[in-house]
Amino acid sequence: MGVGMGKTSATQTSSVQPVSDCGPDAEVRACSSSEGTKSRIQARNFCPPNSVDVGMEDMDVVSRMHFLESQLKRQAVQLQEMEKALQRVDRDGRRTVSVLQYNILASYLGRNTQPWFLYGADITAEVRESIFSRFHARGPDGKPLYSWPAYAEGILTPQQIAEVERQDGFFRWDKRSIKLIDTIRELDADVMSLVELDHYDFFARSLDDEWDSVFRKRPRQASHDGCGVFWRRSKFTLEASKGFDMVDGSDDKGRDKKDRSCLMVLLRWRNCKSSNRLVVVSTHLAKDPYNKAQTAIRVRQVTQIMAGLTDFTTMHSASECPVVFLGDLNARHFGEIRGIARTVWQIKGTPIHKFLWGASDVNTGATSITKARQCRIDCVQYLSSHMEVLEVVPVPRLPRGEVIPNDEHPSDHFPVLATFAMKDNYQKHRECARAWLECVAGREKVHPLTEEELRDAFEFFDRDKSSNIHRHDMEEACLDLQYNFNVDVQRLLLDCFPNQQISYENFLRAYEARLSCERMRSVGDLEYAFRYFAGDSSSIELSRLEAAFRDIAPISFSDAEVKEMIRRVTTNGCPGGSQETVNLRDFCEVVCRATFPNREAMGTRSFPASGGRYATKEICSRLEGFHETVSRRWAIEPLKLEEGQDSFAELPTPMLPNTVSFEPEAALHHQRTAALHYQRTLHLC
Repeated sequence: MGVGMGKTSATQTSSVQPVSDCGPDAEVRACSSSEGTKSRIQARNFCPPNSVDVGMEDMDVVSRMHFLESQLKRQAVQLQEMEKALQRVDRDGRRTVSVLQYNILASYLGRNTQPWFLYGADITAEVRESIFSRFHARGPDGKPLYSWPAYAEGILTPQQIAEVERQDGFFRWDKRSIKLIDTIRELDADVMSLVELDHYDFFARSLDDEWDSVFRKRPRQASHDGCGVFWRRSKFTLEASKGFDMVDGSDDKGRDKKDRSCLMVLLRWRNCKSSNRLVVVSTHLAKDPYNKAQTAIRVRQVTQIMAGLTDFTTMHSASECPVVFLGDLNARHFGEIRGIARTVWQIKGTPIHKFLWGASDVNTGATSITKARQCRIDCVQYLSSHMEVLEVVPVPRLPRGEVIPNDEHPSDHFPVLATFAMKDNYQKHRECARAWLECVAGREKVHPLTEEELRDAFEFFDRDKSSNIHRHDMEEACLDLQYNFNVDVQRLLLDCFPNQQISYENFLRAYEARLSCERMRSVGDLEYAFRYFAGDSSSIELSRLEAAFRDIAPISFSDAEVKEMIRRVTTNGCPGGSQETVNLRDFCEVVCRATFPNREAMGTRSFPASGGRYATKEICSRLEGFHETVSRRWAIEPLKLEEGQDSFAELPTPMLPNTVSFEPEAALHHQRTAALHYQRTLHLC
């Protein structure tokens, strides 16, 4: 089944259905036909507080009271709707967006009799594993050998089986479905990713007064759920969408094995410039976060998603648009998945969307709490160079021993809600310039910049548009960046470049020279990846690494491509290409350098006669001297009291340059000053 839009069909957009007026009573529209459905009051015709119906003179006092009460309720609803509308207008004016990730727990999977729940049985992990073994047992025809309660009989007592069945009430779909809609409406997000969604038509109808949507079903015939993306109709229009199924491997007959899908949409703001668009990705990765064998499948799925994101954004000229990635990753360590996927694409050397390197994660508590697991597996990730977090709604904290779903929470997952503000072009260029300056002249870790981001950073510094950065350009840019950059440090930095000016070519060379694996913020993910390959060992054999690459690389990678990846690891890690193992440092350095964002572009660019490689080495050497000089000139000497000096005399504050990052030295000074005051206090006591 392809990407479906709207309420029922694969290509129809859901829309508001008109509802007739109902006289003086509040207008009511049912979300569902099931008994106990909560009605939604839609007040469209505002009723002034002092309005009097012509028939009130004939009413008795009780009737008048009831009528006035209904009027007050109707006006209260109208005021709430007006308040919400004003809040949305305010958000739209600032170009913000609230996003929701929610695994709703599919109705066909949401039963307490499933082995991953069994609430009320109070069993150990070993007992649960025995039940799982029977649950997954298949006959020669591929059909399950056991159903409930057969796969639990002989393992659970009759009393435990009865208690499991008694506590199944929290899982009833007729109750959960309405509570899910209530929860979604209360959170009121602009963009929503609903996964494990097996009643798409119901959700599309129930939310069609405000949200449009698209849907992608999982490829397996036995799996009725999929991914749905919903967006607020008053805020966004749909420009493009794409759904695809991910290939996990092949069976013994050579046929592709597919189980999970991914859905991407490109949205355009209604009330902003035509260039303002947002890319939304929704997915649900392979199950069982505690199974390492499944990690390889999840990595393979993520690499396909990144390739799909690259193709999708390139096709629609949206490579520079902000991206939000929403989904149930079924992984305990998001960094491990990212790091391994980065390893594959960086070593392969083909272009990939910058989201793979620049993604940041919204931090939450555990999002799934059951008897079988308590972990954070639902994610909201975003492109930090284009978006900033305004608010993250805290995930509920349950009392010790309590699990979900329960009377209050209708799913075994908590919803994750975050609000973002889009950065304008000037703010993005400013941050690119800050990242370059931090990389070249500072000490903090940075995200690697793309070719286009480096061009934006250079133009930010090049104030007079002379294609060179001079002293006055550097001073103005540093003031704009709110860096009170010491004049001597600026001069020392410019002394590293010919004629005390920085051309664009040397601007790139300086960045490449200073961007080592230790400086990259995302190198921690690569360390996760190395641990995945090497286990507890400090190094990994190349033969083992090649086997691991074959397990995690997309099925579309040929044997020749995998061997070429191993060759890159060998030649980059050791000039002679003869080592048999790779340690952690070499591994991270190889991955970071394998496809440095500008290496390919710089290799084809025509440099001056001085030679690109020689110039890069010369600039690198000068920058190392620059850092040694700055560190030596403003180094903090150990605090010593002169002979005969009062032990509680004030010490002079050391002269620190306001370079990009000297917080450690400042912190050390304050620690020492505090210690001195503490000693003085003891002396006075």
